[in-house]
Amino acid sequence: MLRKDLLMRQFEEFGKVLAVIIGFKRENDWEKFLKEVNDTAKKFTSLQIDYVENLLPHTFDSEIINHPALLPEQQKMLADLLYEKMHFYIHQSDNKKSADLINKCILLYQKFTQNLTHNEFNLDVHYKLEHLNQLKNSGSFNV
Repeated sequence: MLRKDLLMRQFEEFGKVLAVIIGFKRENDWEKFLKEVNDTAKKFTSLQIDYVENLLPHTFDSEIINHPALLPEQQKMLADLLYEKMHFYIHQSDNKKSADLINKCILLYQKFTQNLTHNEFNLDVHYKLEHLNQLKNSGSFNV
C-alpha cells in the first residue's frame, strides 16, 4: 500500500512537471524546455536524458528496456520525456535524432503496455504509440 501511494504521488508530481515542459514547448522556449527535460529525467529515473538518447539499439535494449532496476513507471516517464524531446528534434528538422527517438519511444511504450495487468489500459500510451507509428510509417523520417 505504501509503494502504491508513493508511486501515485510520484506520477502526480511528474504530471505537473510534464505540463511545465509542454508549456515551454508551446512557447518555443527551447532553452528552458531542454533544461527541464534533463532535470526531470535525472530526478525521476536517475538517468541523464542525453545518455539514453545516445545509446545504440542493442545497448538501449539491455540498459533501458530490460534493466532490472528500472521500474515500468520509470520507463513510462522516460518514454514521455523522450517523446517530448522528439518533438524538439522535429521542430529543429533533425530527422536522424527524431527517427531514433521515435524508435526508442515505441520500444519503451510497448514494454510499458506489456507490464500492465488485464484490468489496466493507458489511453495516453495508446495514443502516443499510434502517433509514433504514424510518424514512423509516414516516410518523413529514416526510421
